[in-house]
Amino acid sequence: MSGLGTLTRKESAEVREKGGWSDATYRSRATEASVRGSTTFVGEERAKQGKGIDPLVDPSKYTDQNKRGSNNLLVPEGDGFVLQFGVAMPVETDLDTTGSMGRNVDIAFGVLPKVQNLLVQGGSAVLKRYHTQIATGIVQDRTDRYPYLRSMFEPDNEVERQMGLLVPQRAGGDETEDYQLGLFMAAYITKTSITRYGLKGYYFPVGDEKGRDELDKRVLEQVFGSEVLERAFGPKPPQSLPLTAEIAKKVLENWHVFFLQVGDLSHVTEWWSKLLGRERVIRLPRTEDIAEVQACIIGLTEGVLDMQSAVDFLSESGVKRDKSARIVEAVSNIPVGLQATYPNFKKIPIAGARFKSRDDIWPIGTKESKSSKVVANPATTKKPTSPKENKKNDWKL
Repeated sequence: MSGLGTLTRKESAEVREKGGWSDATYRSRATEASVRGSTTFVGEERAKQGKGIDPLVDPSKYTDQNKRGSNNLLVPEGDGFVLQFGVAMPVETDLDTTGSMGRNVDIAFGVLPKVQNLLVQGGSAVLKRYHTQIATGIVQDRTDRYPYLRSMFEPDNEVERQMGLLVPQRAGGDETEDYQLGLFMAAYITKTSITRYGLKGYYFPVGDEKGRDELDKRVLEQVFGSEVLERAFGPKPPQSLPLTAEIAKKVLENWHVFFLQVGDLSHVTEWWSKLLGRERVIRLPRTEDIAEVQACIIGLTEGVLDMQSAVDFLSESGVKRDKSARIVEAVSNIPVGLQATYPNFKKIPIAGARFKSRDDIWPIGTKESKSSKVVANPATTKKPTSPKENKKNDWKL
């Protein structure tokens, strides 16, 4: 979240208004994008002028993991700090923008009001208890000028502004796309506060193709900078790069990962199923349905929805009931309620909690704060329950 979790007292004055999403601000940007013919006209124009890509969407810039991560916003108050909006919950969407997928950023931009309603600020929003922070990445081809770009994690209208800084090349390349770059970033160089509580964020690669089975060091350094291995693994990085299968295993330790597949190519389904598990490959009827599908997946994983209430939830948000039923059926095999099985799910701090230090994760006066213990990652301490065992029948923050 642009390093907001590590601001000084003086700097904090500038972020006290962060957290609110304005529909009016969004509509103004949407109108301008419509006139200019593209959501990403700012980023594309910058690239055409030879200025390169904006540092906010360049993974080789702002290399501190806190700055490119998702952090709790603790605001100085008196002799302590206040958790202004609740625990930070990262939601990352990596969009394939090659070939026929070239308009995916425009489509994702167009459904942002639905995302805000269903995930964040609506009456039944599935992530309402968290400070939801959204990042958008674009996956392209290693032969492209920018194989992978990704915005910061943001809670407000910075989400769509930074989407506009991306540079989708909309080119072809070969059949395989470079999804492994986004997986690598999520696995090794993205720090999130939510994992310190033993919970996980949400990560959604979206596209119609498979990725590559191996990393290419040249491409890795092109995207993340010459010191990428030190950033990822420390001062003594391994001699050989991890395979994509190893990266995926690492990602799953800290993220609920779901590949949203556009189209029905069997070899694509097979590749992603082998990587993540078949229950984490979801057929996306069309990219325009991304908000509803993500909200349904998150609500079921958080345990705030079950199969029946998920249909009602989508229907009440304006989706036709038959379409709501099809979406719920498409996600019916995911690990329902998995997030809620982790020990600290019901214990995380709420908005307004007070902390002694900015580095603390537990509020003053709680049993956990006295031990200052960071919970081990649930993926390494608890075997996930199978999907079948888990199944249950003007906005302002």
